[in-house]
Amino acid sequence: MFKKIILCLVGCVGLFGGENTSLIVGTNTEFPPFSFREGDAFVGFDIDIAKEVGKRLLKEVQFKDMSFEALLPDLMLGGVDFIAAGMSITAERAKRVNFSKSYLDGDPLVLLTLVGDKASLEELMGEVIVVNEGYTADSFISSKSGYKVLRLAAPADAFLALQKGRASAFITAKSTVDAFFSSQNSKKFQVTSLGEASESCALVFSKKNTKLLTEVQSILDEMEKDGTLLQYKNKWKLL
Repeated sequence: MFKKIILCLVGCVGLFGGENTSLIVGTNTEFPPFSFREGDAFVGFDIDIAKEVGKRLLKEVQFKDMSFEALLPDLMLGGVDFIAAGMSITAERAKRVNFSKSYLDGDPLVLLTLVGDKASLEELMGEVIVVNEGYTADSFISSKSGYKVLRLAAPADAFLALQKGRASAFITAKSTVDAFFSSQNSKKFQVTSLGEASESCALVFSKKNTKLLTEVQSILDEMEKDGTLLQYKNKWKLL
């Protein structure tokens, strides 16, 4: 009997308090090419990165899809292990969470309008500009005065608002526009650069889990050195 108890204790370590063999990754699948769905499958640049991190940590990756605004609160409450959702590093967010090093920089912000309409911020003074709430474009236009800002949850909603005349322009990252144009007619739109303003991209971690951040950052560094990150950037046309 004593021997059986010892064997049970040894064999049950993985079930009770042993090392977790999976990672729960928070994402928002309304943000191609970083995170979106093809049927029931999660796909995208950040999805590929999260899967590769799990593979190299020998852990199964489970994705948890939620609204962009819910990602940070869920991470802070322990609902996910980290976030992979094309999220940019900002000083305000850094007060609440930790970031990996940025692995994608210089994704420029652009102004999207309909062909024949006004095509510069100066011309659009006083008009409605649509952005995605919480994105870098939101911070960009919020720092300026003289515009009416329409904040919507997903890029698809913002594109629709522009086409339906609810807004005069849409400010977003060039990668978002490129992803949209890959499946939609681009001839009725005009795209204007907004100079040096740009998006970056990093994984996001709870301040309570610095150990996981250290482990994952080491893997991201390896992926940079062995060309895996470059491969993913080429795959999702982010160069």
